[in-house]
Amino acid sequence: MKAKKEKDTPINEVKIIENIRALGIDMIEEAKSGHPGIVLGAAPILYTLYAHHLRFDPDHPNFLNRDRFVMSAGHGSALLYATLAMAGFDLELEDLKAFRKYGSKTPGHPEVGITPGVDMSTGPLGQGVASAVGMAIASKYQQAIFNTKKKDIIDYQIYCLVGDGDLMEGVSYEALSLAGTLKLDNLILLYDSNHVSLDGKTDKTFQENIQERMTACGFDVYEVMNSEDLETLNSVIEQAKKSSQPSFIEVHTTLGKFTSMEGTHFVHGNPLGKEETTKLKEKLHMRDIPFTISRDAIEDFQYQIHLRNHKLVEKWEKKVADLDSTLQEELQFLQKDPVLTLAELDYIPPKEGKESLRETSAKVLSSLGKKYTFLLNGSADLFSSCKNYFQEEGDFSATNRLGKNLWFGVREHAMGAIANGLALCGIRPIVSTYLSFSDYLRPSLRMTALMNLPVVYIFSHDSISVGEDGPTHQAVEQLVSLRAMPNLDVYRPGDANEVIGSYKAIFESTHPACLILGRNSVPVLEGSSTNAVEKGAYIVKKEERKLDAVILATGEELSLAYEVIASLFQKGYDIRLVSIPCMERYQLLSEEEKEELFPVGIKKFVIERSSSYSFQSFVYDQKYLFTVDRFGASGSKEEIDKAYSFTKEAIEEKIEKLL
Repeated sequence: MKAKKEKDTPINEVKIIENIRALGIDMIEEAKSGHPGIVLGAAPILYTLYAHHLRFDPDHPNFLNRDRFVMSAGHGSALLYATLAMAGFDLELEDLKAFRKYGSKTPGHPEVGITPGVDMSTGPLGQGVASAVGMAIASKYQQAIFNTKKKDIIDYQIYCLVGDGDLMEGVSYEALSLAGTLKLDNLILLYDSNHVSLDGKTDKTFQENIQERMTACGFDVYEVMNSEDLETLNSVIEQAKKSSQPSFIEVHTTLGKFTSMEGTHFVHGNPLGKEETTKLKEKLHMRDIPFTISRDAIEDFQYQIHLRNHKLVEKWEKKVADLDSTLQEELQFLQKDPVLTLAELDYIPPKEGKESLRETSAKVLSSLGKKYTFLLNGSADLFSSCKNYFQEEGDFSATNRLGKNLWFGVREHAMGAIANGLALCGIRPIVSTYLSFSDYLRPSLRMTALMNLPVVYIFSHDSISVGEDGPTHQAVEQLVSLRAMPNLDVYRPGDANEVIGSYKAIFESTHPACLILGRNSVPVLEGSSTNAVEKGAYIVKKEERKLDAVILATGEELSLAYEVIASLFQKGYDIRLVSIPCMERYQLLSEEEKEELFPVGIKKFVIERSSSYSFQSFVYDQKYLFTVDRFGASGSKEEIDKAYSFTKEAIEEKIEKLL
């Protein structure tokens, strides 16, 4: 909704807020679904931010140096959409009337790429808080790259609205602890403090002193006793912007303000109903006609925004024009899809023809880290095990904003969410932990896939072959659970060639991806291919005479399958070996291409130290699956393989009987 204020007349801020509230409630009533409580309680916070602080241009919603706003309390989407529409973003009344309807620009919770002005998809509580930390890290890193003593090319701030639920979720605490350690003074949290959650008062579940907790995390803490006190709210945000540490502002609000249910959980997650809405509109001095908005309120709101921001993009482009050509190229790259080419890798093959896949990965990453500025690399305290540390690139810290290694500590969940924030700001993040610990970050990984962000997850120690660490560290069901996630490519390479091919396929696209790596040394196989990985499946070893069977394998099991085939060949069996490094890419092949790999009528066997669910559709009998459907055990790799029938001899004997 665009409007133009012709002259500078006094602005009635309360009237603007009343219109935002009424518009949000109308959306919820029209949809017969939504969360009215936060709309009525937190409207003054969003108004103050957009009118007086956020730097943005509604006509250029993806402008690189805009301030970011994350609605971590994503159930407040109606409030956000009403504010964005009145602020001048490309949202019309018809879009608001279609709130929560299929195919609309106003989905049930905010979704990046769907609604102009939405900087992140939110809804699962705590995710927005943690990703806001990632955005703040991205801004600091980009500042270190582009800013000079004379000009600040990058200086965007990150604002995040959080509720009690956000702060109860553990992911927020993980991320905020790191934010304080890194002294991210460009991060401002606004706490919608109303002491109510979905089921009732928070005193049943949430009694700690949140201000002391945030102080302990390294935040400057502020308090606004009444959210309707716009002058104080505005002044406190202004103070926070000047802080040398991240800031936390507790703003006391009343959930469902002006309704008969205000301050209770009954107004949290259900529409008000016609009678309650009529009474509310009367208190807000609004006409009781749905989607009736004051033209003066829209004009006044947009006028304030225009005064601060009307030359924002123009001024920035002039500063960019004065950069040297190298930095201009870097800036252009930052604003494009972050596709990388692996044409010139500094990879040295192993002298003895074998190495662990995490070692191969380390060599590839070392080469990439030197070549690409916006590749940041982190680990949940497992750099030494996952081998993804950039040896020559330094560590990102409060005193070194140019470092490219992010030390997340033992915080897998926050690591994934922070990586999402980095990716939302143009960075290509790489993060790592053990495959069995992927369960710790699964909600963040789901948001990666949901937002289609180019985050690379490295998961090492990929199966029961880990050995002595035992079942807590031996992944079994994790691989199939990752493959079950929509919009996520899962790569499990079998040797050095396939590791390189996996990285090539991953970085030459912008798709979310997981790279599953083993810790044991494996040979570089004759017939393995770097380029074929992008197809998802290919023939590693072709039959020499008449095809008797096909063995499918992934990861370390590829070399085991190779040995089995060689031994069976001596007994007169001619078996083809097919590698499936990426199931998701394999599924994109045509039926003809699949049949070329697996001819109709030919028996297929599967060897993978993981759950059988991944490959059950490939075989017509469970006897053809050499998989793992129970937890592992402590012992050496050799002992575990023998106990779980993953020796060459055991597999060979069973296949021979079935043939």
